[in-house]
This record gives sequence, structure tokens and C-alpha cells, in this order.
Amino acid sequence: MQNENNEFTRLIFVRHGQIDSNTANKMAVLDEEPLNAKGIGQVELAAQRLAREFEPNILLCSPVYRARQSAEIVSAATGLPAQELADLSEIDFGSLSGLTFPEISERFPQKYAELRAFVETPDQSQVERPQFPDGETYAQITARVQRLTQRVLAEWPGKTLVAVAHGGIIKCALMLYAGGSFSRSVPFAIDNASLSVVDFYRGKPMIRLVNDISHLGTKLKYVKTRLL
Repeated sequence: MQNENNEFTRLIFVRHGQIDSNTANKMAVLDEEPLNAKGIGQVELAAQRLAREFEPNILLCSPVYRARQSAEIVSAATGLPAQELADLSEIDFGSLSGLTFPEISERFPQKYAELRAFVETPDQSQVERPQFPDGETYAQITARVQRLTQRVLAEWPGKTLVAVAHGGIIKCALMLYAGGSFSRSVPFAIDNASLSVVDFYRGKPMIRLVNDISHLGTKLKYVKTRLL
């Protein structure tokens, strides 16, 4: 695809493949848990599509192992070396990291009540999501996405970039590009090995695809309102 005068820069977010914790409904952790067999297969399909359909120039990834492992699969399919960017890392959920909701209710009953009230509020646009104890603030997460965006546009204008990352940071990016605040409810679901595409025309974002999993050959499941 011709890109005259480098007016377009394309950023393709890819969520890492499935890990066992994803199916256990645990809050994400910044650890070395590897992809499971299903996750490897998911990313292989995503990598084949990226190479065939998008012909990327640059491959970026989160330093968290599940993202690095996913990026290695994409690298093999595209021939691009993976560059780690700390700003693509998963959100630090602080004291809630690795916990299920029942575990949060036992250890942090007040915080659990706040989180549950947020999720069950009919009009979530009117309330802010509770902060995560000892974790990143929404301002810090937003700042990471802003730094990432500025770097992409400054260092790789006119290129097609793949960024292998995590559901939380991808949702934050899409919220910001759509003009919203990450402190509010996020109306996007980001599945494992999904593609979300943003085109920047002269630096202005245009969201083209969100949570595209057509390459996986699976049915689109229903999802509930989530904390994040």
C-alpha cells in the first residue's frame, strides 16, 4: 500500500496469546507466566495474518514475558526483530495483582465493595473507576500511552508498526484516541491475540479496527461489563 509523503502511520496493537491466568479470571500480574498451548496457536494465526495482510515495518513489544513470547512468534512470521518498550507493559494492579474477585473480597472488603459498585452502576460514564491500591494511577497509565504515541509518530513516521501488548494498555490507548478518559468505564473488549488498528493521519488518530479476531476462526462470545 502506497503511503505518500509519510502522511499515514499505522499502529497495530496485538494482545498477547492466552495464558492460564486468563481463564482463571485473575487480575493481571507482571510475571513470567508463559503462553499456554492455545495461546501459542492463537498468536501463530495472528502473526500469519500480520505478515500477509499488513506487511509491517517495525515490531514493538511489552517486556512482560507473555508479550515477549508472543512477539517472538510474530518476529518469526514477519522477519522483524522485536524491540521492547516499557510503556507497553501491562498495568500494575498493585495489591490486587494475581487475585480473583472472591480473593479480593476476602482480603480487601472495602475495595471490593467499591469495585463491585462501579461494575454494577447502570451509567458508568457518570462515575470514576476506583484506583488500585499500591498500583498505577490512571494518570500514570495515560502518560505511558501518550509517551508511546509521541515516540511512534516522532521515530517511525510513515511506517506500519505492530505493538504486542496487554488488554489494559490497549484499552487505555483506544479510549484516549476516541477522546475519552481511562478513569471511566471502557466500552471495549480486547481478546487474546486480537488486532486493533489505529491510523494516524498527520498525527491525528483514526481507529480502524477494534478487537478483530477473525483470523482465529472462533465465534464472538458475549462479554459482561468488566472492571477494566
